Amino acid sequence: MKKKTKIISILIVVLIALLVLAANVWRRQSLVRDVRVDIDYGGSDTLVTPIQVAEQIKAAMPDITSRMLRDVDLKAVAKVASASPYLKNCQAGTSISRNVVLFASQRRPIVRVCSQEEYYLDDSCQRVPVSSVGSCNVIVASGNIPAQGKGLKEVWALASYLDQHPDLQPLFDQIYRDAKGDLYLTPKLGNHVVQLGSTDGLDDKFHNLMAFYTRGLPRVGWDSYSQVSVKYRGQVVCTKK
Repeated sequence: MKKKTKIISILIVVLIALLVLAANVWRRQSLVRDVRVDIDYGGSDTLVTPIQVAEQIKAAMPDITSRMLRDVDLKAVAKVASASPYLKNCQAGTSISRNVVLFASQRRPIVRVCSQEEYYLDDSCQRVPVSSVGSCNVIVASGNIPAQGKGLKEVWALASYLDQHPDLQPLFDQIYRDAKGDLYLTPKLGNHVVQLGSTDGLDDKFHNLMAFYTRGLPRVGWDSYSQVSVKYRGQVVCTKK
């Protein structure tokens, strides 16, 4: 009895496997129904929509919905999507419902540069264009910012530092780089600017700044100074109004 039951169980498993195989063969020999896009925004604001990316793929591969699933070059689909400046980690596959499916992540901007041009830098220092779909609520950088090179990387390094320190990030709303290359921060509270100089020793500079904010500035008032400088190691130099 047990042997008979075991044989029946094996036959059922084999039958199910054959049905799945047959369904998969039929599916791959069927025409593509549509192109679907799944974007992981990672908590960031939307800069590009799934519909826009699907249209981008269809424009580059206009016959994709007249092909059989088995004939679709999935690497080519991913390559087309990867050309979007808003996307990374693009991978393509197919679904049971006969769709070509693209999976991607949107780049995560951490600073909006408003200088000679206007664009974002993401968390890997890649340039991301502004979008007609929406904007990202990130710190703004302005002033003398070159299109590439050390000056741009320093602006990104400061924005990245703030991004990685959630206790500091909400305190500031603007980065400024002057003609000499010195970096400044504009706090949301108070009517002064913070001179950082370079991005060297940021841990020490912010430690001194926060100590001054918590112990010294409340006693004299947040609007007593026009500038607070932590440019030089171990010093906090204030300029009165």
